[in-house]
Amino acid sequence: MMTLRAGVLAVVLGLASVASAEPAAPDERARAKATYEQAERAAAELRFGEALAGYEAVLAIDPSAPFARMARTRAADLRAHAEGDFAPLARLEAVRRTPSPDRATIEALARDAATFPPGRVRAEARLIVAEAFWHRFDDPNRAAAALGEAIADPAADKLTRALALNELAALERERGDLAAAYRAVSQAPDLVPSLYAEIGRLVRRAKIARVASGVLGALGLIGALSIVRLFRKPGRDPEAIVRAVIRPSSVAFALYLGGAAAILVRHHGEGDVRPFLWLGFGVLGVDIVARAWRLGSRDGRTAARIGRAVVCMIGVLAAAFLSLEGANAGYLESFGL
Repeated sequence: MMTLRAGVLAVVLGLASVASAEPAAPDERARAKATYEQAERAAAELRFGEALAGYEAVLAIDPSAPFARMARTRAADLRAHAEGDFAPLARLEAVRRTPSPDRATIEALARDAATFPPGRVRAEARLIVAEAFWHRFDDPNRAAAALGEAIADPAADKLTRALALNELAALERERGDLAAAYRAVSQAPDLVPSLYAEIGRLVRRAKIARVASGVLGALGLIGALSIVRLFRKPGRDPEAIVRAVIRPSSVAFALYLGGAAAILVRHHGEGDVRPFLWLGFGVLGVDIVARAWRLGSRDGRTAARIGRAVVCMIGVLAAAFLSLEGANAGYLESFGL
């Protein structure tokens, strides 16, 4: 009997304690809500010190409130940008919240950023400066300088530096200066490894394209000189020379290589047929040069014939590379180029 009474008493006391605690929770939630709203107003008015104190107070009053997660996130962000007692952040946010700031405003921010204490705000301000000079004021040199400063800033966070590096590489590529883009990513290859690999691949591709163009140009010159020599030979027969240099079988093979491959590509999907068409013309051109070179050459030694064959084979590879690079460079990625 005593045990039953004790159990009933415990239940009654427990219910009483719950009932007495329930009215307090809404008061705490309301106080936390009011504090959160005050912190939001302070942040909107660039009073970031007060905003941080408010967000931290919210977490102390009611850490389980629906808005507590946002308060925690904003408090962490403010603590990460608290250098200079929030004065640099207030300066940056004033420009960010200005619709389409003019050039004088951006230049003033650039000057102020140079005086900011070490921290995240300095690099972020330079990103804003670079974006304005690049996209709005058409001054890529000033933009590149600001991005370079952001990348080199040891106090900047990795994400900001990575974004600046991506922007600088894109700017230099837009200006057609792939070498400058490669120099930029080479200064911090571990910052964005994928970007470093991509720019390096583009640089290699550009070098190979120059070599391939040189090979085809040299072959074209050799072919032209050989044809001139053939037409200058005594007792020449122009029709016979044309038939000897341009064989129907070679034309048929080029048409098969370009046309049939293009048809297969179209039949099996929406692939780009241009590389195969250009490759067909390229192979035909190299074949014409090879025949003219052989007929016009005075050197019939085995070594000379092998040398001509090797050069023409390199010419076919050059034509294939330029066909892919000029039409759809994505095909080259499967070859690591």
